[in-house]
Amino acid sequence: MLLTVVLAIKAALGGQPEVTGNCHPARVHFTGRISSDSPGPVRYTWVRSDKPSSNTFTLQFAKAGSLPVTYDWLMQGPADGWVVLQVVSPEKTRSEKVRFSVSCKK
Repeated sequence: MLLTVVLAIKAALGGQPEVTGNCHPARVHFTGRISSDSPGPVRYTWVRSDKPSSNTFTLQFAKAGSLPVTYDWLMQGPADGWVVLQVVSPEKTRSEKVRFSVSCKK
């Protein structure tokens, strides 16, 4: 008999990111959560509007539940963009896009 295991992995980003600094640099701080219905490793990455994802990170779930994740993007001037939290394994899923705007005051 072949058993099929269905995992439930969810990725969610909080509301608007926190923008601090004066554009030399400005920091855009994103917070989110990854939830898993079983223990084990979950690999994820951050996808940005200006480039494809490159670094992956791993959360180790000791039991089913939800763990926090954060990401900081440093900007050297005014910009508009978006970020997505993407889980790459054990199954693929992603959060909604969170858009942001950095305006620099003179």
